[in-house]
Order: sequence, then C-alpha cells, then structure tokens
Amino acid sequence: MNMQSRLSPVWRSVAMGLLVLGAALLLGWFSHHSETSIHHQPTHLALVVPDGLPAGSVHVSAWRDAASETGFALNVVTASQLLQPGRVSAEAALILPDSFHRRMNAMLIANVRDRVRRGARLMLLYDAGLEDIDGTYAPAGSRLSELAGVPYALYGEQGVGMQSQPVVHLDPGTMDLLALPPGKVVHHQSGQVYSPNRTTPEQAGDLSLATYVYGRVRYPVFNTQGTFPGQRLLHGEDQELVAGRHRVGLGDVLFVNLPLTFLKLRTDGLLLHSFLRYFAQDMAALPQLAPMPNAQGALIMNWHIDSGAAMPGLELLDAIGAFEQGPYSTHLTAGPDVNVTGDGAGMDLPHNALMRQWVQRFAARGDEVGSHGGWIHNQFGTMVGSWPRERSSQLIDMNIAAVGDASGRPVREYSAPVGNHPLWITRWLSEHGIQAYYFTGDIGMAPTRSYQNEAPSPANIWAFPVMNFGPYAAFEEAKAKGVPQDEVGQWLIDVADFCARQRTVRLVYAHPPGVLAYPDAFKRWMQHTAARTRDGSLRWMTMAQYADFANQRQAVQWTVSTSTRSTGSEALTARLQAQHQAGLTGMTWLFPTIRFGQPQVLEGQATVVNEGSYWRIAATEGPRLSVDLPERAVPDATPMTNTPETRSTTP
Repeated sequence: MNMQSRLSPVWRSVAMGLLVLGAALLLGWFSHHSETSIHHQPTHLALVVPDGLPAGSVHVSAWRDAASETGFALNVVTASQLLQPGRVSAEAALILPDSFHRRMNAMLIANVRDRVRRGARLMLLYDAGLEDIDGTYAPAGSRLSELAGVPYALYGEQGVGMQSQPVVHLDPGTMDLLALPPGKVVHHQSGQVYSPNRTTPEQAGDLSLATYVYGRVRYPVFNTQGTFPGQRLLHGEDQELVAGRHRVGLGDVLFVNLPLTFLKLRTDGLLLHSFLRYFAQDMAALPQLAPMPNAQGALIMNWHIDSGAAMPGLELLDAIGAFEQGPYSTHLTAGPDVNVTGDGAGMDLPHNALMRQWVQRFAARGDEVGSHGGWIHNQFGTMVGSWPRERSSQLIDMNIAAVGDASGRPVREYSAPVGNHPLWITRWLSEHGIQAYYFTGDIGMAPTRSYQNEAPSPANIWAFPVMNFGPYAAFEEAKAKGVPQDEVGQWLIDVADFCARQRTVRLVYAHPPGVLAYPDAFKRWMQHTAARTRDGSLRWMTMAQYADFANQRQAVQWTVSTSTRSTGSEALTARLQAQHQAGLTGMTWLFPTIRFGQPQVLEGQATVVNEGSYWRIAATEGPRLSVDLPERAVPDATPMTNTPETRSTTP
C-alpha cells in the first residue's frame, strides 16, 4: 500500500500544503542569498544522489570513475544536503543521474528548478525524479519536463507504452560536439561509415550511432511530445528527443533521454563519458586534468599474431616501413595447436626460430610483447566461458610463460581471442601483475576501468576498447563484406587525426594478414602518422605505457578553489593545488580561456601555454604545484556551439 492510499484526502491536502510552504520558505532564503552573494562559477561537478544510498554504491563508483577518467572533479551531494541553505553553491554544475535516483520529493524538484532559473547548469538524465517519494508517477508526465524542454514519461496517457527503443540519430554537429570517434557514426540508410573528410554536410543525410557486430544501435528512451526549444543533439526515428541542450532562465540544461548509468555498468560507457565531458567542459567551463601526458594525442596499435599465417603480413608491414614507427602492443598465441577454424598451423613459439627472432626484434625496438589468450587461439577464445576456470587459467599461464621466454621480458598486456573476456579473467590478470587488456566492450572509448554486469574491475587494471569501423573491427571482416580500400584508409587517417585533435588515445587492432587485405590503406596510414608524429601532435604508445601513466594520474590529488580579492572592486581568483609523492611530471591541466586569465605559478614548476581556447599548464617536475588564475566574467550560459579547440582535450 503506497502513501497516497494510506492518507485520507484531508490529511493528504494538509501534508502537501505544508510541503509546498516549506519549499517556498526555503527557496525564498535561497533566492535572497543567491542574489546578494558574489557570483562564483562552479569548480566541480555535483552528483545528486538519494539519501540513504549504501556506502560503496556501484552506481556512484561508475560516475566517480567517469569523472576521474575524463578529468573533472566531482563531489557527491545527497538530496537533503542540496536542500540545506548554503551547503551547495547556487551556480553548481548539477547532475541528476538515471537508474538510482528515480524518487524525488517536491521540495527537491522545486529546489533544482529554482537553481537552474537563477543560473545553475544541470545534466538531467532519463528516469531521474520520475517517481514521487512514494514511488508513483506523475500522470501528466515527468515533473522535470519544464527543465527537459519537452513533456516526457507520459504515464497517464501512454501507460507502459511511454517508452520505445528507436535507432538513435545524430543532428548536425553532434559528432563534433560530443567528440564521437570515427567509425561510431554511419549513414543510416547505407550503413556506410561517416567521414567528415569524405562527405559534405549536404551529403551527410541522416546519421546513426553504430557499434561493433550489431551496426546501428537501438536504445531505450521515453517518448516525448512537442518541439524542443533548444539545440537538439540526438533524436529517434519518430523525432522523439533523445538529447538536447536549452536555456531555462539564466541556467543551462542538458537533457539526455538515455539510461547512461545503466549502459556504463554493462560495457557501454562511451555515451556517459561523451555527455559528461560535453557538460563539464563546454557547458560549465570546468578545469580539467588532461587524460594524456602533456595533453598530447596518441595511438595504440595492437597486433594479434595467432598463427603461422601471420608471416606474410609481417613481411609486408616491414616493407612499407611500419616498424620504423611505434612502439606497438604486439600479442602472440604461442601454442603449436592447429586452430579449430582451420586458419593455419599454430605458432609453436617455443620451437619456431623465425618467429622468436621477430619477437626479439619487437622487444628490442620497444614494443610491449603481450599474451593473446591461452595457448590454443580459437578454441580457447570459444571455450573460455565454459571450461573450468582452473583449466583456462593454466592455459593463460602457459601462453604468458612462452611469450615471456621468447621476449626475455615480463608480460604486461593481454588480449582475448574472439573477444571472449569474462570478468574473472580481468581479476586474474590483475592478481598476476597485468594492468592492460584489449576489450571488445565499451567500443570506441579511451582506456577505461570497465564494468561488467554491474561489477567493477580492480582499480589498477585498464580495459583498452577496440575502435570499430561501423559493424567491423577486424580488417578481415571488412574485406569479407567488400568494404573498399579507400574507405578503410580514410577511417584509419580519421582515427589518427581524431586522437591528435582531441588530445586523446585510441586502440586500433589488426592481425598481420589483415594488412594483406588493405595494403594501400596501411601504407597511407603509416605515411600520415609519420607526419603527425613529426609535427608533435601525435605519438605512439603501448597499452602498458598508458596504464602506468593512468595509474599514476589516478593518485594525483588536486583541487581548484576560488577566493575573493580586493582590487578596488571585488574580483575572483581560482587556485589550482596539486600534489603527488612520486612527482607531477607530465600531468597537465586545461583551463578554459573564456573563464580564466593568465596563470601565475606560485609553487612548483610548469610550462604555461595559451592554446587559444584554454590555458595548458603542464607540470615539469616536483611533487607539488600551485597556480593562481584570475576569473573573468562569463555569460550566464556558455555558447551552444564551440570551436574545435574547445573540444580538443578529452577522450
């Protein structure tokens, strides 16, 4: 029995009256103090969670990880803390998350609405606040519809039919605004991968999100009604709003009609990270700890060498100068067994003198030589989920031992044959000193600490999601479907340019025989990446190198605080303070120039460069850094369109 059925109509009216009166008094206090206080811009994200959420909630952990990996400070605020006068600044960058904050009372709804009208930024997700505190729906639609910009969750009119699962389409400019990687967007009708370098805006037509194997993606959304008053970013097949940004009063709202938390906890975290970056960086102009050393883009090339059929591909790569670049992450399946799909004899690395020479060459030139599965490539990849774990782990151990013996170095990376990577393997690898693994989940993302079936990975091990080319990831797959060489070549170039422009890192993987299918594409790519590395906009990294940096970066303690200084008129100064016991070398902060003036280093050593749309502050040495930056007056809401430089900082 719910609360409404337990209370008589009279007492229900009294209770609602008192609730509304209390909300009005609280909002009156809040409004007075907002108008009389100095205008502070937010320095961090505020994730609003329900009271009584269990400690260690995996939902909160997923958001903390996403904020940390994209480089933005995040505080967790309970609903009751948000309602306390003065506890959370009026201009906070608020997040109302999906999946675990469905129930909200009227006071919280009113508080958030008033904050936004007076200048707060808000990221509103899917089913946040969909239910009252007693678990009932508002029959006329979500009580947050005004903030969303359209009526949605129309339970009274549509009942359980208030949801649908459309293919998600992109509106013009969305791929750039959300920094979606090449291969993630396809022409809806043809399924051909969209490349801005090959297609004019007029030719682009209707674009859809796509993923490996499945192609165009369907996501659950709430049906919406009416015309959205702001900038639409994503929509469904019937023009329902999937994501959009608009202004409410002095505030700025990003409504995402997708269960981003739910998806991230099930190996589909790209959209949560993309929208979080857009909200924090482009809408709230927050400082960022760049995810890359010195905020420089990088590529990871992950070679899977799993049979004797690899030799011709290696020879061709050598001929086109591929091994003049790198280092690469080169993984081998060492066993002698014939693969069950008949794609050639096994490697037999312990007795294969020619391949051992190649492995030693890889190691000598700085490649990270890793393990590809467990001894028997295809059979292991197919059976690892059904074999006893003891047998599977023994085969992984055998493969690691053989690869380490051939390279003369410890094995620090792993890749799963046919992408079969259950969670227990992640934990096993972490326990055995491996901190980086190739992954066919979280497609298109930068390295991440992945969640599988709501379970987190160990904190020190990083998944390296593969890049997709529409529904393909392996070049043999694209060749089998007749994808032309020039399309594959353009995608490879687009990936390199994306990493350089966005100052991020992505993993491309291939089997050496795949080079035989697209030799011209690989040759063009090698020429293009060589030019990018020469001009300093790109570098090659291995998986292990990035994992080492990422784990060090996770241990950096940093804050940005604001204070008032008197210079004849009141003004604000932001102060960055950072420390790491082992040193801060390579750690880099990005401060939007739309908001911050010339930085002044107070303690420690750093290079400061004006990159146009942001200040780049790169620590050079020492365990501590302190920097002051004057804050500029900024518009009530940042512009809805941004230059590429503004968006060039985050994976």
